[in-house]
Amino acid sequence: LQGWSTWGFAFDNEDDCNADGFRQIAGWNVSCTNGWACTSKWRGNVPIVPVSKIAKGVKGAHVVVLANFVNDGRNSQYGPHDCYGPGRTPSVMETTNITAEDLRRTIRAIHDEDPNVVVLVLARYADFKQVVFVNEKTLDMNQAINNAVKEKVETEPNTHFVDLTFPLDRAMFQTLNAGHANCRGDLVMANTVIEAMWKYGVISTGLALGDQDTCLAREDCGNMNGDLACCQRSALCYVDPDGHCSPYGPGLQ
Repeated sequence: LQGWSTWGFAFDNEDDCNADGFRQIAGWNVSCTNGWACTSKWRGNVPIVPVSKIAKGVKGAHVVVLANFVNDGRNSQYGPHDCYGPGRTPSVMETTNITAEDLRRTIRAIHDEDPNVVVLVLARYADFKQVVFVNEKTLDMNQAINNAVKEKVETEPNTHFVDLTFPLDRAMFQTLNAGHANCRGDLVMANTVIEAMWKYGVISTGLALGDQDTCLAREDCGNMNGDLACCQRSALCYVDPDGHCSPYGPGLQ
């Protein structure tokens, strides 16, 4: 399921796909081929993940995290006609309407089965540069995409958008799979989701996390033993089993 987009998880079948392999979503032609840049070789052996099965599978859960719209906008940049057909294709910002319609389909299917499930929609993380670093040049666009999606999905009951920030000038992306977060990025995402779960009452006790602006990019882990909350907020440190603030690496790649 490499590089899938939101529409791979928003429908039960391909019955509404036309002879050219497109369906209409938010007024746009959208490919029924899931996978990076809507290319069949990245699809895997599953053509679609039926939304009804997702909804039944998470029935009774306390929380569901949706983090599947990162490629919707990128498809308009890297595979516009493969994903959105001939003629005019949606801009990056216009894909947020497609994203929102797909997310609402998934969220509503979940809540039709169980309205008590809290749905957290995790923000799209930043683009990369020089393989491992956050690309500051596209941060405004990335934030605009997140803001647009947030506005469109937070009107759904029991649904919350979770903002996400990676530190600048720190190695946060893999060297193996370009543009994918490394272990540090995963740590930030995990801490961010746990914080949101506490904020919205899913869990009664959360993590002690220091100020994001002050602590997220800190890498002087040994100097934070007196401030473990800051250590836990850092993308480059963690509290080890002995209770000390220790370095947290990018992981094996």
